[in-house]
Amino acid sequence: MSPFPEEVDVFTGPHWRMKQLVGLYCDKLSKTNFSNNNDFRSFLQSLCATFKEFKMHEQIENEYIIGLLQQRSQTVYNVHSDNKLSEMLCLFEKGLRNVKNEYEQLNYAQQLKERLEAFTQDFLPHMKEEEEVFQPMLMEYFTYEELKDIRKKVIAQHYSQRCWDTMEVLKGLSLWNQAELHKAFKYSVHEKVDEGFEKNTSSISISHLPPEVLLKVFRHLSPEDLCRCSRVCSSWSQVVKTGSLWKHLYPVDWARGNFNRGPPGDLDQEPDDEWRKSREDENKAYQEWDEDADIDESEEGWENSPAVNVMQKEKSLLYGMVQHLLPVVGPSVKSLVLAYSSTVSSKMVRQMLSLCPNLTHLDLTQTDITDSAFDRVLSLRGGLPRLEHLNLSGCLFITEVGLQDLVSACPSLNDEHFYYCDNINGPHADTASGCQNLQCGFRACCRSGE
Repeated sequence: MSPFPEEVDVFTGPHWRMKQLVGLYCDKLSKTNFSNNNDFRSFLQSLCATFKEFKMHEQIENEYIIGLLQQRSQTVYNVHSDNKLSEMLCLFEKGLRNVKNEYEQLNYAQQLKERLEAFTQDFLPHMKEEEEVFQPMLMEYFTYEELKDIRKKVIAQHYSQRCWDTMEVLKGLSLWNQAELHKAFKYSVHEKVDEGFEKNTSSISISHLPPEVLLKVFRHLSPEDLCRCSRVCSSWSQVVKTGSLWKHLYPVDWARGNFNRGPPGDLDQEPDDEWRKSREDENKAYQEWDEDADIDESEEGWENSPAVNVMQKEKSLLYGMVQHLLPVVGPSVKSLVLAYSSTVSSKMVRQMLSLCPNLTHLDLTQTDITDSAFDRVLSLRGGLPRLEHLNLSGCLFITEVGLQDLVSACPSLNDEHFYYCDNINGPHADTASGCQNLQCGFRACCRSGE
């Protein structure tokens, strides 16, 4: 506990926050799988945000504490004269920019661990020195009221900056709760948040950020982080359910830990061979496990294979979207990409489309849906009036009649972005773009038998 009255202690509060960030990155360092590209990049991005906050913290101290102390005492103090923070930021940015493969990631990880350990060994004692040396000097050169004013300004500056830097704090919540995506919107207002967590968030004022600021911060978070945030408290849960955060949905990617997809723009670009091969392996494993499940699930250990686990996660995620997410944000959803899913059913698609009436982009490539997926669209008044892009490549169970009925409910459909098997005598046969499945690397086109 600080020996100085809280209202004039200018270091302890901000330093508590800096020490918390040190603890978070040390914990993340021990848990990061550096051979996994997503984990590698996510950790470096969080380090960039953390060290930018460290740098801002020192700038605030220089301007509002050390600078004033130098003026009053007429003595120069070289407290923040080195450039270690800039050097560390340069290291992180080079890692994000230059490291390209697993071998380089693992080599970089060793250097990163050494540099972080050296930084931490200097940074923590540096803060202790400020508390034990410079706080007494402040008490000597400034009046009680002056120190109260200095502390108020320091806290205000930190709070202002944190409104923009809160993203990494929120990502740190993953250490508190590893919620699955499909559980994200089950938060109950009667649920009690951990007392220690509530105390910590209160002390750094994050829990009291206004909704408009939270929304700006949440726009920078991945779907995974948003779902974790939704379980913190009822007010955060309400902000997370803002429709503008969920305009573009990629659940098949999300189930595999890929949260980097942005708005449509390159969605017509075909996936690479490695991606296709991994989907093939997953599909085969899941189908074999599913076929044998009623006989003996455990005999061959299928249920524990990584591929089966991914597909089970995908199925749970899709179910959670239908049950908890889309009923709240559905009208705001613009694009829904379910391409290459082997778990999505016609019933699920039917439910999703009924909840997302304003879709402009729908991709169902290589799914086993049937005409029944669109029954509710046809029954809805106006159908899908804004749908411009529809990809049904490799959807082998769609019929001519089903396509004709669907297109009649989609008046804005752009022929250049309408894909289906041209062996079907479907609508816009002369102008539609044809089936993208012709170049598929792992699932045979219906023409392959010709």
